[in-house]
Amino acid sequence: MNEFDWRFSDFRAQHSSFAIFSSPFTTDVSSVPHHLQMELIKLQSDSGLRAKFQDAEIEDFYRLLPPGVMPQLRLHAACVLFMFGSTYLCEQMFSIIYLNKTKHRSRLTDDNLHTVLRIATAQELKPDIDTLTKGKRCQTSGQKTDR
Repeated sequence: MNEFDWRFSDFRAQHSSFAIFSSPFTTDVSSVPHHLQMELIKLQSDSGLRAKFQDAEIEDFYRLLPPGVMPQLRLHAACVLFMFGSTYLCEQMFSIIYLNKTKHRSRLTDDNLHTVLRIATAQELKPDIDTLTKGKRCQTSGQKTDR
């Protein structure tokens, strides 16, 4: 129990940040940091954004905010989301390693595993065919010519 308390003590310190992120329309404006207060007041008074908040997922809602209108609030949301995104990526990498490095694939080297991880975690990997083929020469397959 002490180990859990120690490991999650950072989350207790971030409680107010999480509250602003997860329920911006019910958060008491006087309890938030000064640089977020005006933007939070604007947000809470906008009924259109309130409707979007109820319809969208939390992480998608902050992308729906008009760019440049509430920069501090968007930055705050990005910081909160960043904490959890890196944990997900770490878990994803361990799952890929677990699936690829089995007793049947014991000859998989670290370099090969690195390549597998890189390909598996690439969001939109598209080969550049022109660059790949520039250095290659065309080889004909044993065609005979009459002289």
